[in-house]
Amino acid sequence: MKLSLLAGAVFLTAGGFLSAQKVEFSHNGQIKKGTIINNDETKKCKRVFRENFKMSLTGECELSFRNDKNEEEIIILKEGEELNLTILPDKVIPPGTSEIRIEGVQLTARKKQFSEIVIQQEALQNLQSFSIGDVLQQLPGQYVQQFDNTQFKNIVFRTASGPSVTGSGSVPGGDDFGNRAFGVQLMVNDIALSNNENMQSYDSANSGPFGISFNTTTNGGSLMPGQPNYGVDLREIPTENIESIEVVQGVPDAKYGDLTSGLIKVTTTAKASPLRLDASLREGTYQVGLTKGFKINQNNALNASVDYMNSLSDPRTSLVGYDRTNVNLLWSSNKNRFRNKLSASFSTNSSKGKRDPDDVDGMIINVENKSFSLGNNISYFFAQNGKKTLFRSINVDMGISYATQLTERRYWLNQGARPYGTATENDVYYAQYTPPSYENQAFADGKPLNIYTNFSINGIKLTSSKWAHNYSMGANFRYGDNFGKGRYGTAGQFTTITAAGQGSNGMRDFNYRDNVFSSKQYALYIQDNITKVFTNKHIFKANLGLRYDLQNSYSTYSPRVNTSYQMGKFSVRGGFGLTSKAPSLNQIYTSPRYFDFLLGDYRLPGYYSAAIMQTVVTPGDNANLKPSKSWKTEIGLDYRFPFATVNLTAYYNKLIDGFTTMSVHKIMDKAKVDVNISGTNVPTFEIVGTEKFNYLQNRIINGYQSADKGLELMASFKKIEALNLVIGFNASYVETSGQKDEGLYKISAPEIMDKDYQFGIYNDIKNKRSMARASFSFDYHLASSGLIIGLRTDHFLSDRSLTGMNDIYPIGYIKHDGEMQMIPENDRTNPKYQGLFLKPSEEKLSGLYNKTLHNVHLRVTKDFLSGFRLSIYVSNVFNLRAYDEKGSVYGNFTSTSFGGNISYRF
Repeated sequence: MKLSLLAGAVFLTAGGFLSAQKVEFSHNGQIKKGTIINNDETKKCKRVFRENFKMSLTGECELSFRNDKNEEEIIILKEGEELNLTILPDKVIPPGTSEIRIEGVQLTARKKQFSEIVIQQEALQNLQSFSIGDVLQQLPGQYVQQFDNTQFKNIVFRTASGPSVTGSGSVPGGDDFGNRAFGVQLMVNDIALSNNENMQSYDSANSGPFGISFNTTTNGGSLMPGQPNYGVDLREIPTENIESIEVVQGVPDAKYGDLTSGLIKVTTTAKASPLRLDASLREGTYQVGLTKGFKINQNNALNASVDYMNSLSDPRTSLVGYDRTNVNLLWSSNKNRFRNKLSASFSTNSSKGKRDPDDVDGMIINVENKSFSLGNNISYFFAQNGKKTLFRSINVDMGISYATQLTERRYWLNQGARPYGTATENDVYYAQYTPPSYENQAFADGKPLNIYTNFSINGIKLTSSKWAHNYSMGANFRYGDNFGKGRYGTAGQFTTITAAGQGSNGMRDFNYRDNVFSSKQYALYIQDNITKVFTNKHIFKANLGLRYDLQNSYSTYSPRVNTSYQMGKFSVRGGFGLTSKAPSLNQIYTSPRYFDFLLGDYRLPGYYSAAIMQTVVTPGDNANLKPSKSWKTEIGLDYRFPFATVNLTAYYNKLIDGFTTMSVHKIMDKAKVDVNISGTNVPTFEIVGTEKFNYLQNRIINGYQSADKGLELMASFKKIEALNLVIGFNASYVETSGQKDEGLYKISAPEIMDKDYQFGIYNDIKNKRSMARASFSFDYHLASSGLIIGLRTDHFLSDRSLTGMNDIYPIGYIKHDGEMQMIPENDRTNPKYQGLFLKPSEEKLSGLYNKTLHNVHLRVTKDFLSGFRLSIYVSNVFNLRAYDEKGSVYGNFTSTSFGGNISYRF
C-alpha cells in the first residue's frame, strides 16, 4: 500500500489503513509509538480521519500494533470506546512516487499468527513474476525453478513427492504428487477458483486418476497444457493488482473447504492510481500490461487492467508456445455500513505444439481456452447505536465462471489398414478398418461451469473477564458441471488391433453434456477466534472451528483448531484439523470401458476385408468415489530476538482415502465363431459357442494413503540500518511415504506365456522420499534513492528417493479359466511358480545424499522520480552446472537466464 501526505490531508488505499507508517496514541495512560498491522481484525475498527494528521478508531474490535521495540501488541476496544491517533509523517511524499521509496517495505514472505505465510507489496516482485506461480517460489521448501511457461504450473506444499512448483520439464504422474496437487485450493477475494470441472483428457476410462493428457515433445521443447485433476493452472493468474497473497500450509479456518494440501488466498484491490505500463522479458517470454485506477467519488473506486503474455519454449523456434490474455475490472464501494467489491474477468490462453518440419510423423497439439468469471463480495455492518448486538455484520461472497476449452491432437499414421471397434454394447460384428495412411485426430471439447457462494454472519463479544470472541457462522455452496461436446475424433483415433487373437481397451466418442451430471457441495461451519490479554501481558489466541461438508452425498465433519500463547518475545502454537477434497468430474465420469477382441481378420485384396470383432462393455463411471481426507497436525515455536524473529514449525499430515487406480480382473465369454469362406464373397460367420478369457481393466477408487512429516524454519532479520540491509532465511526438511491400501495388488502377465498361469498377483511397492532445502535473501533497500538490490540463494541440502527391492515373489495367481488363487506365505518361493517370478531390483538411493548444491540469483530495481521503474533479474548468477550423485544433470537446478521489467507511471 502507499501513503501520500499532501496539504494536511491523509490519503489511503481502499483497505482504509496505513501501511508502514508510524502513529502515536495514548492507551491506559501510556504513550505508544509504532505501526498499525493491517489485518482482517484491524479492518473491523471504524475509523474517522480528521485534520492535522489525526485519526480516531471506534467500535468493538481488536487493533494489532507493533511498537518501536518491534513487539506486537493487541489493543482491544470496547463498544463506545475511542482511540485517538496522531499520524507521524516522517516526510512528505509526492503523489505518484513509487512504493519502494516508503521506508519499511516488506521485501520477503512473512509468517503470521499460526501457519499462515503472507506475501505482499514489494515481495510480490522479489522474483520476476509472470504469474502467481512464480511468486510462490519464495515459500519454505520452494526454490527458483527452471523457467518455462509452456509447462502448466501447479503447486504442492510440505511434501517431497515432486517438484514444488511444476514447470521444469516433467510432471510426476503418480498418485503421491497428484493427490497433493489436486488438494490445493486457490481463492481470489474469498471466491474459490475451481479446476474440478476440467475434463480435457482423452482416456480417463483406462488411465489413472493423475494421468497426463495431450502433451508432446519436439525439437522446439516440451508442451504440457493445463491438466485435469491437478488443481488450477497458476499461469492463468497474473500478479497485476494483487494486494497480498496468503498461504495456509497447515490448518485453515472452518470457512474454507474442498482441500487437503493447502490454501492460497489472493486479495486484489481497487484504488485511485495513475496509468501504469509494464513490460517484462525473460528468455522466450514477454509480457505487457496496462493498469489504471479511477476514483469515482469519495466512496467508490474502479480499477481496470489488461495484460498479454507470449512464451516460447525455445526462442530460436516457434514450435512450442503459450499465449495468455487477461482483462480485469474491479469496482469497490465503501459507504456508511455497506461495502461491496465487484470483479469481472475475461481471459484467453492457448498452447500450441506445432509439427517439426523435419518430422512428418510428429504430433500437433492445439489448446484454446476462453473463460469469463464474475465475483462479488458484499459486507453489511449493523448500526450499533450504543447497544450490544449478537452479530455485527453479514458477508456474502458469490462467484460464477464459465469457460470453453477445445483441445486438438493430430499426427500422421502410415501403418496399413487396421480393424477397430465401434460397438457401444456387447456384440460380435464386422469391424471397420482405418485407411492405410491417414491423419489421426482426437478432440476434447469442454464447457465447464462453476458456481460458488458463501454466506456468513459475524460478531464480536468482549466478556467481563476481557476474553474477546470474534465469532462467525455460515454456509457455502459449490456447483460444477460440464456442457461440452466431449471426446471425439477420427476412425480408430484411440486404439487399433494388429492381429487376430488380440484384444485391447478401446475408446468411443463421449458427450459431456449428455453423460456428465453436476457436482454439488454443501457446507455449514462455525468459527470462534478467541483472544485473551492477561495482566502479565501474555496473550492467548485460539481459532476454534467446526465444518460439515456434504460432497456428492458423502458427509464429513471437520474439526479445526489453531492455538497460540505469547509470553513476551516467546510464543508457542499448535493446531490440528481434518480437511476433505471431493473427486473431480473427470474422475467420476470416465465413460464406459470397452474391451475389443479381434476374433478373425480375413482379407482378399481387391475383393473384401472382413474383421470379426467382439466388444464387451463395462460401466465406467465411478459414482461411488468418496472425498479424500487429510488429518493435519502441527506445533511451533516463535521467538523475537533483538535482531530477528524466528519461527520453527513441526508438522505431520496424513492423507487417507486418496485417489488411485485398481487393476480389475475381468472374465469375458469369448465367442467361438465358425467362418464360411466362399470364393470372392465376404466371409460369413456363426457363433458356435464361448470360452472364458481373462483381461485387465483399470478403475479409479479411494485406496491411497500417504504421510508427510517435517520441519520448517523461517527467520526475518531486523533491518541493519547502517547498511540498509534486510536479511531473510527459510529452511525445510520433509519425509514423504505413500502406498496403496491393503488388498490393492499389482496384477501383471508373465513375460513368457505360461500354460498354467495367465496373471501373477503381487504386493504393491511402497515409496519413500525425503528433501532438505534452504534459502537466504539479502535485500539492500535505499528508500531515498528508490533502489533495491536483492540476492537470493537456494541450497539443495538433500533430495533422496529410496527405491526398495521389489517383492519378486507372487502372492497369488490367476489361471486361464479365470480362477484366482492366493499362495500361502511359506510357499511363495516354490520353484513351481518360477514362471511368475519378477526380475529382482536392488535397493538403491537416488538424488542428492552425500553432496549439496547451491545457486545464487540477483535482482536490481531502480525507480526514478520521472515515473520510470526498471528491474533486472539474473538466475544462476555464476552460471553453475549441477550434477547429482550419478553424474547426471540435477533437474531442480535452474540454469542461467536473464530477465527484465520496465514500468512507467503516467
